[in-house]
Amino acid sequence: MEKLRALVLGGRGDIGGAIANRLRGEGIEVLQVGRDDFDLADPVGIDAFFARRGDAYDILVHSAGLNQPKLFEDLTDEEIRASLDANLHGFLHVARACLPNWKSRRFGRVVVISSLYGFLARKGRLPYVVSKHALNGAVKTLAIELAPYGVLVNALSPGYIGTKMTYKNNSPETIAKFVSGIPLGRLGEPEDIAEVAAFLCSPRNRYLTGQDLVVDGGFSVGGFQG
Repeated sequence: MEKLRALVLGGRGDIGGAIANRLRGEGIEVLQVGRDDFDLADPVGIDAFFARRGDAYDILVHSAGLNQPKLFEDLTDEEIRASLDANLHGFLHVARACLPNWKSRRFGRVVVISSLYGFLARKGRLPYVVSKHALNGAVKTLAIELAPYGVLVNALSPGYIGTKMTYKNNSPETIAKFVSGIPLGRLGEPEDIAEVAAFLCSPRNRYLTGQDLVVDGGFSVGGFQG
């Protein structure tokens, strides 16, 4: 197979950047994009990007996301829509643009970075939780529909990872509480996520699709119980 090309949404963030670097280590040509390239809430801008750069991407990684903590009673409809646009709708629009190339090559790998809150919930995170639950549903449906074209679609759900977003949205006391509930005794690192993503994106992954792989140091299987 000729050299693979990957498009990494949110590729300038901590996790997206780590994934991009890891894919390059696999010999994959990577294009990292962020908000300066296009806004995931703007379908016209997305289309313009693909008109300029083409659609020949074998691998799509969706690591962009919006998480702005606020209680439901204080949320506006616009804030809920913004999270759905960034975390779900924009990704689907990008995937649609990539589809012709996947169909013609009979190969594709799609990895979306979901979250523990794609199957759990948390106070003050309604837009994020709703969008990640929906994103996981989209992964399952796309895995079924795109399988005939050789496209494997999976979600990867990080636990508590030491990123700028984690430190921005949580106090030191809250982070210490997270760590106390992680059996491995530490926050994850972006590279921990990138290692799993690299396998999901590679031709070595031949039969894993429609899944949500949770990479959280054991937190969600009961570590939080103490």
